[in-house]
Amino acid sequence: MCISTAALAAFLTLIGAEHVSTETDRVIVHATTADAHWVAAPEGDLWCAMAPQLDRMARFSEAAAE
Repeated sequence: MCISTAALAAFLTLIGAEHVSTETDRVIVHATTADAHWVAAPEGDLWCAMAPQLDRMARFSEAAAE
């Protein structure tokens, strides 16, 4: 899922700075169950959630460990 920079800024304002960390092209929201990673899209004014990819990697890692 991708949203505009303005929408991401509004969302981050609602949840509070104490739950957010940033890197060069990534914003990480520290939630109760897992971190949500928002990555700058190469198309311009968009930020995309990495949840589906990270969830998939976690499931494969758990399956490989069994």
